[in-house]
Amino acid sequence: MQFSVGETPIEVNRGTVVMVLFGLALFTLGGYDYVQQSAAIDDAVSVEATIVESSIVQPEDSSEYEVRVAYRYYYQGTEYKSNKLFPSDISQLYESRSKAESVIASYEPDTTVTAYVDPAAPNEAFLERQTTQDPLIFMLIGAFAILWIALDAVGAQNPGQGTKLRPKSEYESTRYQTLFGIDRDTINSSKRSIVAALIALEVSIVAVVFLAFSADSPGTPSSPRAVELLDPIGLLLITALIAILLVIASLLLYSLWSFTEYRRLRERISEPRPPSPFKHPTRLVTILTTNDDLDDYGRRVKKTGFTFVLALFFIGALLNELVF
Repeated sequence: MQFSVGETPIEVNRGTVVMVLFGLALFTLGGYDYVQQSAAIDDAVSVEATIVESSIVQPEDSSEYEVRVAYRYYYQGTEYKSNKLFPSDISQLYESRSKAESVIASYEPDTTVTAYVDPAAPNEAFLERQTTQDPLIFMLIGAFAILWIALDAVGAQNPGQGTKLRPKSEYESTRYQTLFGIDRDTINSSKRSIVAALIALEVSIVAVVFLAFSADSPGTPSSPRAVELLDPIGLLLITALIAILLVIASLLLYSLWSFTEYRRLRERISEPRPPSPFKHPTRLVTILTTNDDLDDYGRRVKKTGFTFVLALFFIGALLNELVF
């Protein structure tokens, strides 16, 4: 279905509706869970609880770990059982087994601990009196999905398609012959470094996992242990960090080269030129989500936007590990 608001075209199809509903569901679920967490913590009263069982499980098809704790307690003379670690209804997952073990260490079976009970829901006690961040992540993903679909639906639906470029014989750009004083082709070769760094990163991570598991004694659960920088695992972790930094640097260099290449292509478009996708998010999102029928200009915009987003992803992942 197509319609216009003023002079702005808008296209809505079944996929648009499904994705908007999906985003709304995630945003609503996360928002509701976070609010109920805060309310439960504010109203909670402490009681004694006895741990019945505790374990660490790895959900199927997941690289993360979940801590499961079951306990019983009395509230106003009635016995209850609960398995909630946090007040959230969304399970908390840990990226490494060592982090999960550090959490479960306080909840050995038959030990007495303090649980917290919301009088409005006495059968849903929890052990950790703090909110989790997973609901906020749900809200962020939901909001991003809605924004992405809205930007894709608004504006021209065929940017980067059928763009008429003047032949190189008629117009050859003299701009950006070098970048930082380095030849353009040399900068463009940074994309080979991306592949090499990604391979080094993957090999390092696989080797760290192999050495970590092989170092554990058979039949005993793994436990956190100190890692020296000159140990094989320490050296592999340093290699992985260097590989990530190389990936980020190479992606940023290639993004810069690709953006200047986009500018050179844009100069070959006859007047009046279409609006720049990098100044109009609706056009950029539509190009990024288009798989077919893009011309040379559209494909260059897509490669530039994609590599820049990929660089931001690796930067965010690195900061998350270093800061949090």
